Amino acid sequence: MGKVKSAIITALLVAAIVTLSLFAAISCNVPGTNGVSRYNSFLSSIRLGAELSGEATTLLYPEGVISVSDYNLVAEDPDNEDRQEYKDKYVLREGVYVEKDKLEKEAEFVQSIADDAKILSKRLGEKGYTSYSVNVENECKFVIRLSVPTNFTYAAYKEYDASARSEALTEISNTVGRLILNGDVSLRNGEKYDSSSSLLSIKEDFASYFKGVSYYAMGGQHAVKLQLNDEGFKKLNTILLLNSGDSSSDGSSSDSEKSAYIFVGENNVNLTLKMGEALEDKTLYFSSEKSNAQDFAILLGSVVGGDVLLNSYNTDTAGSGTTIIAATPSMGEYAAIYVLAALLLAFIAAIVVSIVRYKKLGLVHTLTCAVYGLVIILSLMLLEITLTVGGAFMIALGLALITFSNFRVFEAIRGETQSGRTLTASIKSGYRKTLTTILDLHIVLLIASIMVALICVGELAACGFIIFIATLASYVLYWFTRFIWYVTSSPVKDKFAFCGFVREVSDED
Repeated sequence: MGKVKSAIITALLVAAIVTLSLFAAISCNVPGTNGVSRYNSFLSSIRLGAELSGEATTLLYPEGVISVSDYNLVAEDPDNEDRQEYKDKYVLREGVYVEKDKLEKEAEFVQSIADDAKILSKRLGEKGYTSYSVNVENECKFVIRLSVPTNFTYAAYKEYDASARSEALTEISNTVGRLILNGDVSLRNGEKYDSSSSLLSIKEDFASYFKGVSYYAMGGQHAVKLQLNDEGFKKLNTILLLNSGDSSSDGSSSDSEKSAYIFVGENNVNLTLKMGEALEDKTLYFSSEKSNAQDFAILLGSVVGGDVLLNSYNTDTAGSGTTIIAATPSMGEYAAIYVLAALLLAFIAAIVVSIVRYKKLGLVHTLTCAVYGLVIILSLMLLEITLTVGGAFMIALGLALITFSNFRVFEAIRGETQSGRTLTASIKSGYRKTLTTILDLHIVLLIASIMVALICVGELAACGFIIFIATLASYVLYWFTRFIWYVTSSPVKDKFAFCGFVREVSDED
């Protein structure tokens, strides 16, 4: 390769890597917006686990249980007409107020709350959070404490992007609100429970018509996937066709009467079937926004599988929204900075050792490490992988794999040059001799990472996915290093000195 062509390719590669690195690492206010608009780097847009950005916690009060503050809001207000009713209805137990009727069968009521906590834990496990907890309160057996990662990005955590912080908490609130819905699944002829009726007889169990329920994603589209069994397919077609001619009292046909709505308990889950249209397939897809589709798929799958909550829940008083409280990260306020600093030190160490040992060839390894870092950052951001401390360790492990692969082949090539071969011949021979070892190592890690990602859940699954990406990137960059080496060393006359290799010349020569 000519000197000019080599210089151009090298300059373009370095410029591209530097430019992407700036976008990846530096956040700043957008010029000309007077500080109103802010650019958040790729790095600050990665979702962080609970130990790095905190947990979102809420208390779930079953129907018949209210907090002391909610009780006092009514019972201590002399102008409230429900004041005496509250005093007669509730009894103070373990820091909350419980209806007297519930305490008549207290053991059964407490057990039903504990059973519900187990069901909610299973539902959250399917959501894919890296960590979560659902426990009956230590000091109160009548209340469930639910905690999930906030999934804040660093920008949201530091409130550089307040809207992202608000959106993350709103999404968690909505998810909790959906997953705590209780009751059986049913099919009704109206959007509202009170003004609609079931399209099945009281003897028929709608859940028995389903073969399975799952979340489906493809090409940016998200949906709830319902699979009917043979009986369900026939029954549902009959219902949809027989009810297609319903009309309102004035003889006109309304939109609500032209559709069938799926409910869980008294709650419409926004999955609608058209009346008068026969189903063409046993598998039904209901498109929705990602979080909605995930939540309703989990909820319906749980209910259809027989895991029905025994109590209805809210977080304050009846009809209130889900109040989410964001807590400080378990590892401290600056945990994300510490993890980033540790990763940065690992990269610097790998780069310094390579330059000291292999001179300018170490700069080739430096470019490889920079590309690896960019691949990891972009993958975490675009695939919305939550980064945890375990995930950071997997990133460091991927860096160690790249460093080992490069150093292994560099040493093999050094040995070939000392035997008297030319550098070109040494490179070919060195790569050929190390290929089997490097390939076997990467295949083993790829298989292991795929198994962990598919079999495990939560943080382990995320770690498996990260090491899968890291291993794949490592093998590609193993060959990328050879290309960069060839490009950057082409204009150099003494290529042995470029690589830090010293050839031993015998006296006879």
